[in-house]
Amino acid sequence: MNSLKHTLLTLFTGLILLSCGTSLYDHYSYTQTLETKAAAISLINVSDQNFEDHKAAAEALKSQIDLMLTYERAKSKNEITVQMWQYLQNEDCSLQQFLKLWQQQGTLSPVFKEEYRPQVEKIFDLMANYETQKDAQSKSLLLDLITL
Repeated sequence: MNSLKHTLLTLFTGLILLSCGTSLYDHYSYTQTLETKAAAISLINVSDQNFEDHKAAAEALKSQIDLMLTYERAKSKNEITVQMWQYLQNEDCSLQQFLKLWQQQGTLSPVFKEEYRPQVEKIFDLMANYETQKDAQSKSLLLDLITL
């Protein structure tokens, strides 16, 4: 009898979790978010050098963002994360504007990169936090960023 109760409780709990409004934690999404953050920060760190010397890395970053958007779209109940990767892919996003400005100017000042780095870190930190927490507060912070 206890075994039947335990089985039913486990089944019921599983069904509740599956019906939640957001997808569950995804280790791949989390690690790729951190790797994409590292690639973006790495590019910011060398933006006082000639863009052409780092063009392949800049293109790889854009490709990584495209890949993650495709991956996240394939998951169900994942609208917020999809919106975030769409935000990063958008030409009006600060990260895309940074890459465009660097390409146009050839090099950026050390002061610019020092001021810009915390902005990019914040974007990816919010994304990573949301992936691990999936709570109302992390969702709200992420939505606030997307709708700025």
